[in-house]
Amino acid sequence: MAEAPKDRPIINKKGMISFGLFALYVILAFYVSYLMQPSPPSQYKLESGQLISSQVSNPDALSSAKRINISLPGWVSAQDTSSTSLWYILPLNLDNKTQRKLAVYLENVSQNAEVFLNKKWLGNGGSMSGNLTRNRNHTLLFDFDKTSHQGKQNILSIHVVGDLSKNTYLGNVYVGPSQIIKQYASMQDHLRVDLVTAVTFAMLLTSIFFSILWLFRQNDSHYLFYAIFTILWTYHDSNHFLRDIPINVITWEILAPLSFGYTMLCVVYFVHRYTGVVARKIEKLALLYVLILSLPFLYHDLEWVIFYAYSIWSPAIAFLGIYTIHFIFKQFLKTKDEQLVTLFIGGISIMIFGMHDLFLATHVIPKHSPYMIHFAVLLVIIVISINLINRFVRSMNVVEHYNQELQLEIKQKTEEMEYSYGMLQQLTKKYSVAEERQRIMRDIHDGIGGQLVATLASIEAGQVNPKLLSTSLKAALQDLRLVIDSLDYEAEDLPTLLGMLRMRLSEQLSNASLKLHWKVENLPRIDHFGPTNVLHTMRIVQEAITNAIKHSNAKNLTVNTDEFVQDNLQYACITIIDDGIGADLNSSSGRGLLNMKKRSDLIGANISFDTHLGKGMSIRLEIPVIQKLGHH
Repeated sequence: MAEAPKDRPIINKKGMISFGLFALYVILAFYVSYLMQPSPPSQYKLESGQLISSQVSNPDALSSAKRINISLPGWVSAQDTSSTSLWYILPLNLDNKTQRKLAVYLENVSQNAEVFLNKKWLGNGGSMSGNLTRNRNHTLLFDFDKTSHQGKQNILSIHVVGDLSKNTYLGNVYVGPSQIIKQYASMQDHLRVDLVTAVTFAMLLTSIFFSILWLFRQNDSHYLFYAIFTILWTYHDSNHFLRDIPINVITWEILAPLSFGYTMLCVVYFVHRYTGVVARKIEKLALLYVLILSLPFLYHDLEWVIFYAYSIWSPAIAFLGIYTIHFIFKQFLKTKDEQLVTLFIGGISIMIFGMHDLFLATHVIPKHSPYMIHFAVLLVIIVISINLINRFVRSMNVVEHYNQELQLEIKQKTEEMEYSYGMLQQLTKKYSVAEERQRIMRDIHDGIGGQLVATLASIEAGQVNPKLLSTSLKAALQDLRLVIDSLDYEAEDLPTLLGMLRMRLSEQLSNASLKLHWKVENLPRIDHFGPTNVLHTMRIVQEAITNAIKHSNAKNLTVNTDEFVQDNLQYACITIIDDGIGADLNSSSGRGLLNMKKRSDLIGANISFDTHLGKGMSIRLEIPVIQKLGHH
């Protein structure tokens, strides 16, 4: 995050509004927790009775037990007994109850209770031994019919059990019309159980959501640490609404505070990564700090675990929260990032509601007070989820913006490349035209030009032989036609090329005394062969045929084609064979063969001559189908 200008105010108007809303939220949370839970009318309340400390499970066995007179709620009197099994014997007058359907309502109980009316069992809140059912935040309601007990000296016996003697107690007890009593019990369940359950499951859902988000964006590790600390916090807060725990009580009471301690450790890691300031040294020290503090939990004694968890562990873990709030504040002073204001408020809420619950666990405030950490949970998941989603959306917008800019730049570069390519094509075309002009001029100058100059010189010298003149002019005309034919790009098809050449040489072949055997078959098309290569090929074949007609004294002339593959390279081949007198390849008169060799080199082809005196000659031209760019 970039540093903010130093002349800006510490908190702007939006930040002040955020703090004002937070103050209202805290006030509302305390109002809901303490003032929105009205008790039933006092006329239904049982005020006094007797307390018996006994491990028996049936009121019939209480006749000789020592009794202590108490008044309800029995917070202090129960603590003095140092027992985990208490019996409350309460006299009950049913004659003043006009309704038939009545209910016994236990507003607060330390853990679990079982109710008897006139030694008749009315019900209990779950398991009364082993892993006790935990009803600290749950209301207990037991219905009964008044008619079967009216006119008697009614005794209400309530058996209360707990895991720790100091934490075993019974709060207010009400007996009244079932319909009225249930309304108050339902309200308390909504505020103490349903609200906590809903908030905890909402936190679990956000943990799952950001875990999935992290899988797609693993570079953003703050998503991972948010998912970890919320899943740990979910486990911790389940302690406030789970009635039957799945593991033994000591293990549960160890894991619950541990989960919150490591939640705060992950909050430190999360905040570091969220702000982009990862303090590795502090993180290592914090991890070591928490690990060392965790060691005393290895002593598995329930009273020790409860004492250590809330008297030492929780206050020590609070220092992680203090550090986190201080760190956020420092980063806010540097960056003036408005999202850090809401994050700071979330941290303050954890401290406020966390300290309230710590005072409750250590009995600084009354035992029956409600836990409130879920209000911090609600605020934190709202604040952080909104901030993380906003950050994700902003990052996606940035990516989309860059993508749009990139697409625009690509479009511009593509248009520039298309324009450049078009210009290059035009230049290439102009160059090709110029090159072809030069080639034609060179061919005309070297071939036709030379022949016409020689003919003109003969005429001017007065040495005119009509037959020789006709032959010379025909040769010049034929050479001109070859140049013109080479400009036809369809001539890249070799069979077509050879057919055109046969037509041009038809008169010469018909006047010869030899027989032509034409065995030209389809050959692969040679792309990018070019007019120059076409002309060289036609002149090689023309030279071979002309030599056979003029010098070989052959009776048969064969022109055939074939193709073959060698070293993964395909070749198209033209072979000219005569059965004449042959030739001496080392003779100085073999100028025509040398010209053919030079032309084959120019087109990147291979040419071979096979001849013996008196046994004819074979000329084979092998042209690679894939042409190199240099051979044009």
